[in-house]
Amino acid sequence: MKPMKVETKAKLEAEEIIERIEADEDLRLLVSRISPEDLPYILERIPREDRGRLIRLLPEEVAGKILPRLPSEILESIIQEIDRERLIKIAVSLPADELSDLLNKLPIHWKKRLSKWLPSWKLEEVKPLLAYPPDTAGGLMTNRIPIFFENLEIDRVVKEFTVRLRFDEYDTSHYIYAVDSKERLKGVIPSRELLLTPRDKKLKEVVTQPRAVVKPATDQEEAARIVARYDLIELPVVDDEGKLLGAITVDDVIDVIVRESSEDLLKLAATVKVTAPYLAAKITDLVKKRVLWLLMLCLVEVVVAFIISCFEKVISATIALAFFIPLISSTGGNSGVQTSTLVIRGLATGELGLRDLLRILVKESLVSTLLGLLISPFLFALSFAVTFQFWVSLVLALAIIIIIFVVNLMGGVLPLFVARIGIDPATISAPLVTTVADAIGLTIYFLVAILILS
Repeated sequence: MKPMKVETKAKLEAEEIIERIEADEDLRLLVSRISPEDLPYILERIPREDRGRLIRLLPEEVAGKILPRLPSEILESIIQEIDRERLIKIAVSLPADELSDLLNKLPIHWKKRLSKWLPSWKLEEVKPLLAYPPDTAGGLMTNRIPIFFENLEIDRVVKEFTVRLRFDEYDTSHYIYAVDSKERLKGVIPSRELLLTPRDKKLKEVVTQPRAVVKPATDQEEAARIVARYDLIELPVVDDEGKLLGAITVDDVIDVIVRESSEDLLKLAATVKVTAPYLAAKITDLVKKRVLWLLMLCLVEVVVAFIISCFEKVISATIALAFFIPLISSTGGNSGVQTSTLVIRGLATGELGLRDLLRILVKESLVSTLLGLLISPFLFALSFAVTFQFWVSLVLALAIIIIIFVVNLMGGVLPLFVARIGIDPATISAPLVTTVADAIGLTIYFLVAILILS
């Protein structure tokens, strides 16, 4: 018998706790059996009134691990169930970057209230991080990193580093950062290499220049791309004068990548970002996020209907043309979505930019021409088998070549220009590209029909 996978076992335990909560049974023993990483999964799936019961059973160190990870909608309902003294203890135990994340997720009134309750030393520790928007490098970084003056000897650095490490003063300890008297970053060295370095040398003699740095105002998505491009574990954050402010760790970058990927996926589906997990999201919020896009797409489809009405005489003269309107719409739309998705992915990874416009046009011209030439004979045969009309089949075969060519160029160019004016290219979502492709494709289809059938 094969052993049960770890993730499957954890999920079954989580499901069991959910059932016990719903059945109103004793929970303390059950809660101790599941890891903190699986608790958000449970909190998303149980009724609001039961979340407070569960959070009160958790030890403070466990509650501290999961609170910053919860979406703001769930966090607000849970924070109300924690008494003041316990909430302060949990907040004080959090690293500065996690406490900053927690405060940024809270409603304004709760953020102000918790900030007043925090000890002054803890508030001073987290204030530099709160000065930056949460979606920037400054909001993502931690400032509890090993920083030493460059003129110190390695022996003293090692001794001080190990003492502080023992007292858990750092959120990350992969690198040692060297700064000058003005706290400007001068170099870094991996902590492992530091321990193997001769103790009589000075820190500035053994450090190397960091492979990359970012400013605190840099968008977190751009910071994540830099970490991925250079295979970094940490990314230093410096101000305009080169002063070291903190560092972004790879675990935070992973969270950014997952979050941004989810957001882009929602945009591609014409759904505005929903911060809450699906099961925890309010029905009214889901409706608000989706209705505007659907209304806009309906308006665009009215344009498509108008285009069809303009060619009413052509359709009336040759009814068989109407048979292939859905085929024209779906083929052109899907082709445009394929191209726009590839370009959007290239923009997201930094592979493509506006400077690559000509290359994209040339490549998509060749690709779309070959695609059209491959699909055209197939559609000709399909049309002739259905209608037994040579000229209608020829219209379809020629139109599809032109449609794929034009729509692919549109799908390749549109995201570039949208990104150029500062809009997220994922906003050029699949339904929008498909709808615009419908209008272009049907116009080309009927114009080709007029030229050939006349």
